[in-house]
Amino acid sequence: MTRIQAHNVVALLQKEPMAYRNFGLWWWHVKRELKRNGFDRDQLYHLGEFTDPSVESYYEGMATVELDNAAYRYQYAHAFHKYGVNMGHTPDGEPYLIHDQDAE
Repeated sequence: MTRIQAHNVVALLQKEPMAYRNFGLWWWHVKRELKRNGFDRDQLYHLGEFTDPSVESYYEGMATVELDNAAYRYQYAHAFHKYGVNMGHTPDGEPYLIHDQDAE
C-alpha cells in the first residue's frame, strides 16, 4: 500500500469509522499497512493492537500488492451493496464476522 493509498483509507475511516467492515477479512492486512505507512491511533483510533490471527492462512503466499488488491476489491464490492455489514465471506466461501475491538 502506498502512502497516498494509506492516506485515502485513513480519510475514509475518519469520516465513516464503520467502513472498516467493508474490507472484510482483508481489514487486518489494511490495518497493518496503515501502521507501516506511519499512521497510528492519533490519526485513527482503529489502529490499536487487536488483530484476528485466524485470517493469516488466507494471506499466506500472497504478495503485499496482491493483498492490497484483494482488500480494495472486497471494499469496493461492499461499499455500495453491503455497507457497514460485519458479516462477509472468506475466499473459500466460509462465513466471516469482522469485529475489531479497536474500532468498535
